[in-house]
Amino acid sequence: MSEHHGLLLVNKPSGCTSHDVVAQVRKIFKTKEVGHSGTLDPLASGLMVILIGEATKLSSYITEGDKSYQVDVRLGVETDTLDITGKILSEKQVQSTESEIINKAMSLFGERDLPIPLYSAKKIDGKKLYEYAREDIPVIIPTKKMKFWDIENKSESSRLSFQLACSKGSFIRSWVKLLGEELGCGATMAGLIRTSSHKQKLADAIDLETLKTEIHPERHLVSMNEALPEVKRIKVKGQDLNLLKNGQISHDLRSRLIILFDPAKDQYIQVLNPELKLLALIGVELGKGLKIRRIFNS
Repeated sequence: MSEHHGLLLVNKPSGCTSHDVVAQVRKIFKTKEVGHSGTLDPLASGLMVILIGEATKLSSYITEGDKSYQVDVRLGVETDTLDITGKILSEKQVQSTESEIINKAMSLFGERDLPIPLYSAKKIDGKKLYEYAREDIPVIIPTKKMKFWDIENKSESSRLSFQLACSKGSFIRSWVKLLGEELGCGATMAGLIRTSSHKQKLADAIDLETLKTEIHPERHLVSMNEALPEVKRIKVKGQDLNLLKNGQISHDLRSRLIILFDPAKDQYIQVLNPELKLLALIGVELGKGLKIRRIFNS
């Protein structure tokens, strides 16, 4: 088991894969117990939330969160990958004025049913979409409900750029494609920076190259009990603690949880030990009542 447990906020550089970042972190922390809460395409840079040790068990809870990005857009060009790394499919003259372009982009908020990019890891019949594309096998492109909000114009000089938030599983490339279609000239993603993921911010991340030179990289870890700041917490000790470690909820703890739990707001509650380390996540299952979702051994 890894000696270190927690979240590591890394500023991924453009040009490397998410797998490359995970491999580097494994070397730095000398452990195989490393995961992440969402990949970034090689073109993209910005926040990657890396999970180390027991924190890998938090993956499904953290990936449920919303994300935000700053995206650079190139109008008048369409590519097969929906970004500038792809093969150009068409080029058109941009007829819209700058204000028309900005106003149209600012109007593309809310929930929309959009096609998933062909060059993505979405699986159809057990095969990833990009595998169909690379093998030139025809496939019906599925759509997905994607939600976008808080769109801000970040353009300057000749660079067209927007900041926006989106729901889990949304594709910024799909939003860019929609913008191009609405303007009638096509568009492709020219650059992408993830600025937040769940409750974590890019401003708090460390550059990958800087991390490599750190003598004590563990000092950059976010403790597990800070990973889900919006989730209610309860502290246990004594018999309640011992029973929970063995996968049992004591009568007293059950009573405290029932009082604390609000079914309308809470999916689960964090349980901390006397040292305030995350011990477990407990949720409610329909018809079954309180149920231990996760036990942590850190």
